[in-house]
Amino acid sequence: MFKNSIGSNGVCGIDIGGTKILIAKISKTGILKRSIMLPMSDGNYRKVLEKIIAEIKKFGNISAVGISIAGDVDGKKGILRYSPNLPKWRNVKLKQYFEKKLNVPTVVDNDANCAVYGSYIIDGKRKYKNFITVTLGTGVGGGIIIDGKLYRGSTGSAGEIGHITVNPGGPKCSCGNRGCLESYIGTKGIIKTATGLGLKNITPAIIASKSMKGNRQAIRVYEKFSEYLAVGIGSLINIFNPDMITFSGGVSNNWDLIEKRFFDELQKRAFKTPLEHVKIIKSKNPENLGAIGAALLSKTFK
Repeated sequence: MFKNSIGSNGVCGIDIGGTKILIAKISKTGILKRSIMLPMSDGNYRKVLEKIIAEIKKFGNISAVGISIAGDVDGKKGILRYSPNLPKWRNVKLKQYFEKKLNVPTVVDNDANCAVYGSYIIDGKRKYKNFITVTLGTGVGGGIIIDGKLYRGSTGSAGEIGHITVNPGGPKCSCGNRGCLESYIGTKGIIKTATGLGLKNITPAIIASKSMKGNRQAIRVYEKFSEYLAVGIGSLINIFNPDMITFSGGVSNNWDLIEKRFFDELQKRAFKTPLEHVKIIKSKNPENLGAIGAALLSKTFK
């Protein structure tokens, strides 16, 4: 059916997020060979996909495409059903579109599933069989590996860690629920916390910069972030008893601002034995895991 065999020319991994798109050419061993970043404009998804196709063609021959995207994904059919952070993208037939345009096999999966698969191979070296990756960015996602296998759940919707309710009377989340973890530690939640503490005209990057310079309000933003993150992670440890947890996504680059308060709070939230067992780290490649994992999944997805 397709013109190329898997692995012959490298694989294209695409990570479609709420604010940006990473397009990367990946070797069959998971090494990033070439990449480009595009801004996201979700007004017309067809125009966005056309831009992605145009950039992929500049990479030369590729043998497969793996697409990582935030939201509710039907991985078997390659359809994005819905994304809270891309509300105009509904029932988008990504697999069909890319296979038609590029004539190579294409797989589509939730961004956190792709991230955990990439982290399982790159960070965990396939040694840690019960493995969770939490993505910290525009939204908050999660991917789960159980006994060495990616766990998608019965409808492909497993791992929505950002939509654990941490406060039933909390702010409304983009998913429609109230008090989700994401509504506190996603990008909008971080900015809302900062605004409530008197900081103005800020982004998470600016808040991080101010925090590193000793600004008390900015420091408090990341203290609150760390506390809520520990609430969510403590629940995951108690439920899944994983061997390893990694963090990815742009906000994880502020790990130095998060780490101490997070671990202090985690001691209060997780059972002692599974907490002592689990290894928790920031990924070595936090911003590229979605694209790398998607590319690697394109060779193994069933």
